[in-house]
Amino acid sequence: MDLEFVLLNIAVLGASALQAATGIGFGVIAGPILLVVLNDSSAIQVSIALNLLIAIILTPSLRHMADWTILRNLVIGLLIGSPIGILIFLNINVVLLKVAAGVGVLLTLCLLVLRNRLRQPNAPPGRPEQISVGAIAGVMGACLAMPGPIPAAWMSSKGHDKQAIRATILAMFVFSYAIASALQFATVGIDAETWNLSATLVPATIVGILLGNFVSRRITGRIFGWILNAILAATALILFATIR
Repeated sequence: MDLEFVLLNIAVLGASALQAATGIGFGVIAGPILLVVLNDSSAIQVSIALNLLIAIILTPSLRHMADWTILRNLVIGLLIGSPIGILIFLNINVVLLKVAAGVGVLLTLCLLVLRNRLRQPNAPPGRPEQISVGAIAGVMGACLAMPGPIPAAWMSSKGHDKQAIRATILAMFVFSYAIASALQFATVGIDAETWNLSATLVPATIVGILLGNFVSRRITGRIFGWILNAILAATALILFATIR
């Protein structure tokens, strides 16, 4: 069996488990590994397709825990940011994609660390701030298949509990990845090879979802924060280490 295919399945399984358990993880773990292995922009399309599958499967059972006010404003932001993201995707090569992804992940980590130290959970964010976060997520979703880290870090810094973050971000993914898929299909198209690879990775994705659901009930808020920071740091390291 091809070593790269085995690596992709392991990465997708682990990333799906993290996504199911924490609300993020697939885009920032499997996405970069797909970029490293495939070394072209089709990696973004595969990541978008599998992320959309995860969100569609998980969101119905979690929708009652989502913050719908924040979600509505994030979706408005997605509609603003996603077209900008696809323009970036169309005009950037794979090396710059890796650099952009690495910088975005590092900025997210810095935001999370700094904002948590200055956390003001009793000062609710205004609608423009929520829409702005959604717009950034839209840009990162359309060009990097990574819309989750920024809003997850932002919600954590505002004092939301892990279940609200997980549910809200996964619900946002349904919109984000649906928009990104439509934009990808309308602009560059999605070839048969990309669809076939996505389909072959579906079983690993499903197993990861089941594993993540089991683990999610055993993760405390503090451990959730540690996992979030570790995911971001490791992802940035992988991206920068494989730039060539």
